[in-house]
Amino acid sequence: MATITLKHIKAAFTLAGDVYDGKIQTGQAAKLVHQETGLNEGSARDYFAQFRRMLKGETFKRSQSAEALSYFLPQILDIRGRQAAENALIATWKHIAYYESLDGTHLHKLRAVTEAFQASLIGAVSVAVHDANFKAAVVRSQQDSEATRNLRLHKANPVPSMQTVTTTVFNRNPDVVAAVLLRAQGGCEGCMKPAPFARRSDGSPFLEVHHRKQLAHHGHDTVENALALCPNCHRKEHHG
Repeated sequence: MATITLKHIKAAFTLAGDVYDGKIQTGQAAKLVHQETGLNEGSARDYFAQFRRMLKGETFKRSQSAEALSYFLPQILDIRGRQAAENALIATWKHIAYYESLDGTHLHKLRAVTEAFQASLIGAVSVAVHDANFKAAVVRSQQDSEATRNLRLHKANPVPSMQTVTTTVFNRNPDVVAAVLLRAQGGCEGCMKPAPFARRSDGSPFLEVHHRKQLAHHGHDTVENALALCPNCHRKEHHG
């Protein structure tokens, strides 16, 4: 396989943005990158897909080079803004966790690039970035030997440090939540079983309202886009 250079990466990034914005079709963009730089069309498509998933904060499963990541992350920040950059961080931490969980390898270079970029951001990162980072750290710990992990545990401060994070919430429509819970009549709309317990506060069945297409992914806050789920089914929707 031919070596992918920074010239290839820059061209793929530029066209990835145009593909994402609907300015050009994927196949046409891949051919254009190939004609301009010689980059394989399949590799160009992979970069386009990765860019889309990074902007959405979704796991991308194609392998990524540290050089490409070093270019993508700051460029996304400069061109797309802080929220897009944090989504890209979330996607990258998920990518690292995914690969390290497969065969126990440690992606040292990708981790170094991601950690450096996260540290370079001014101000507190979001809860979602913090959580994705932590989950990747758990995966890495699971891949270490028991002796290595126990040594760190022995040296660790039992009192955890703290950091400030930010969170953004949607102003959800309470009528949607009320209508969905009434529709469910105390039963989970996922597994179809009764709610696992009653709320201590008012004795109502404990169900959580989940959006089929998440609001963060431009889903609508409507009754049709929502389900009343038990905690297990809700977690399954997000992490299953």
